Amino acid sequence: MALADFQTLVDNLVRDDSGEIATADRDAAIELAVVRYSTDRPVPAIEEVAAAGGVFLPLPAGWEARFSRLTGLALSDGEDPQPFAGVVEQGLAGERIRMELGLAAATPVIVKYTVKHAVDAGGDTVPVADREAVAGWAAALLLEQLSSLYAGNRQPTIAADTVDWQSKSRDYAARAKTLRQSYLNQLGIDDKRQVPAGAVVNLDMGDSRGNDRIVHRGRFR
Repeated sequence: MALADFQTLVDNLVRDDSGEIATADRDAAIELAVVRYSTDRPVPAIEEVAAAGGVFLPLPAGWEARFSRLTGLALSDGEDPQPFAGVVEQGLAGERIRMELGLAAATPVIVKYTVKHAVDAGGDTVPVADREAVAGWAAALLLEQLSSLYAGNRQPTIAADTVDWQSKSRDYAARAKTLRQSYLNQLGIDDKRQVPAGAVVNLDMGDSRGNDRIVHRGRFR
C-alpha cells in the first residue's frame, strides 16, 4: 500500500466537503500517524556490528537518532547466538552502546533494535491489519482541526449559522474521538496508560529557625 492509498483512505474518513483541509495538512497528519504507530508498534531490526575493542560498541548503521531503542545484543556463534546485556549511553562523540563485557576489536556482535515504519510512494511497512487504524489516527488529527475551526476561529454573521457551526464542531470532535478510540482498541492499547503519573509528597519542613510553620505543623502529622 503506497502513500497515495493512505491519502485516499484518510480523505474518505474525513470527508471534508468544505475544502478546509489542505493537501499539506493531510500529508502531515499521515506522517504524524506513522510516527505514533511506530512508537506503539516499532519495526524490529537486526544488524551485525563489529566491536571497536573494549566495552563500547558503535551504533548500527540503521539506528534512528531520538527514536531507535536497543532490544538485544548477542555474540554471533553459528546457530546459537549468546545473548548479553548492554545499554545505550551518551558519550562525548555521540551515542554508543556500553556492553556488559569487553570484546576484542572486530568481534561481530548481533544488535537488535527498533526503527520507525515507512510510508512513501513505493509502499509501506505497516501490516495490512493495522493500515486502517493508522489512517484513522491521521483522520482524527484532521477532524480535530476542523472541530477547532468551527468552534471559534470564525464568527458567522447569521444566528442560524452559529448553531450550524457549533453542530459541525461537535460532530467533528465526536468523529475524531471515535477514530482515536478505534486505533487504541485495534492495537490493544489501554487508553489510560498515558495518564501522567503523580505522587503526593509530605515535606514536614520547619522554618528558617527549625520551628513548626503556622500551617502543617509536624507534631500533628
